[in-house]
Amino acid sequence: MATKYDSSVNVLGSIPDYSSMMDFICEYEGRVPEGQGSFSFRTHKTFSRFLTAIKTATLQFASDEHKQLFLDAISSKELSFQEKLMMLFWQMAYGNLLFRRISEEVFMKAVYQGKTTLSAMDVLALLHHIKETEKGEFDWSEATLKICASKYLTILKKLGLADGAVKKQMLYPPMTSLLFVYFIRMAMMVYPDKRTLDNPMMVFSFYDKPTLITKLKRVEFIPFWNITQMGDEVTIDLNCHPPPGYRSILFYFPM
Repeated sequence: MATKYDSSVNVLGSIPDYSSMMDFICEYEGRVPEGQGSFSFRTHKTFSRFLTAIKTATLQFASDEHKQLFLDAISSKELSFQEKLMMLFWQMAYGNLLFRRISEEVFMKAVYQGKTTLSAMDVLALLHHIKETEKGEFDWSEATLKICASKYLTILKKLGLADGAVKKQMLYPPMTSLLFVYFIRMAMMVYPDKRTLDNPMMVFSFYDKPTLITKLKRVEFIPFWNITQMGDEVTIDLNCHPPPGYRSILFYFPM
């Protein structure tokens, strides 16, 4: 029986350096010359395991435009490492179902509830629920489930969204204007038929609905999109022509 979830979270949590991982993605996708030594592996099997996890968790794209947006971002010299880590978080949330499910139902739920800490037991509770209620999923041992829960928190730490040893202190990302524009553009690209706040990516915005509406309507974002609002219903239409004088990564427009 085919399953929805894979073990990519376990593998990605074992990667020590996410800067090198993004360099590797840029090499693999031809954005920089190969052979720059982003990673070294003891065996071909180790490399294959890593590559499979990268493909299933970060190299899933809704369109060529989405792919170009992401690769332009992580290969850009104009963006900070922290900004790139947030873009990687959103990409993993889109690309890998298990990472997305845990992020939405555990991490983001804690964010919106105003919690300050997160533990492996919080993640493990969701994994147990999935195993008990979704037939055929998680034919894993209890030890593997615990590893998965722990590795998820390790990923958050490497993404700059958590800190600490056992019980993680939750960290909130510095949502720069550039990051916000990237997020909205990505959300509209991956779900072009969902141009409202019901877009499935909006849960990962780190803003509640009223705050998100207010931010979308700020004057500084007028060049990027048009907002139509009827009550609490908001429709977002990306502008079709890039305004002059802005950093190019913000303005990849599909033909």
